[in-house]
Amino acid sequence: MVKGRQQRRGAMAAIAVATSLIGLVAAGYSQQSGDIAQATHDQPLTVTASQGSAYYKAKADTLLAGVLVPLRSLPVMQRAIILTAGVDIDAVPTLALLAAPLKTTGLGPIRIGMDLDDLRAAGLAPVVIDEASQGECQYYRIQDQSEPIGILVINDQVLRVDVWPGSLTMTQSGIKIGSTERDLVQAYGEQLEATANPITLGKTVVFTPQDPGEDVFRLVFETDDQGQVTQFRGGQFPAVTWSEGCL
Repeated sequence: MVKGRQQRRGAMAAIAVATSLIGLVAAGYSQQSGDIAQATHDQPLTVTASQGSAYYKAKADTLLAGVLVPLRSLPVMQRAIILTAGVDIDAVPTLALLAAPLKTTGLGPIRIGMDLDDLRAAGLAPVVIDEASQGECQYYRIQDQSEPIGILVINDQVLRVDVWPGSLTMTQSGIKIGSTERDLVQAYGEQLEATANPITLGKTVVFTPQDPGEDVFRLVFETDDQGQVTQFRGGQFPAVTWSEGCL
């Protein structure tokens, strides 16, 4: 119960920070508007239409930036909650996903080979992504999970986990969206095999583990023409190597 209260307090604190930032910016804008009104009270208005428009556009841009910055920081704030002392992330599966690295065998409570009922039993609610699914091959996201992560499922069995652009998820070796091909070589060395990818104009780079029992799993990284990782995935061969997913 104590851990649950601490976790909820951490979440409420993060929301309070975002709300406070937005409120402070709004309050500052309101104060500036009041100062202008006070300065022009009982005086003729001499600001031209173009000057007024430029002034308020600048203030509007400032206000918009003040609102968007904390919203864009929400994924980082969520991870800050995870690192808060006393927070039991295992008690909240969606937080466990944020804290977990992608492995060849899964992501946190999502294990390659489990079925959808196992996923639900782990406290994760799968929601089908219709536009990425076809026939018996279905893509799912996790309800109440903001990370751009997809779960490829065939005949109700999880076969791979995809990490898409915008995600902050890393592999155990620290590879993430934006890492370079040089980073991949430094992390995985001779266990990599690369082929040209005509769609991204970069490469498809496959890591095959050598540990006993893991040779049926892979990590697959897609890079662009600048040699940077744009997305990656982990899972069971051969499904993990399908560049088009279910389509």
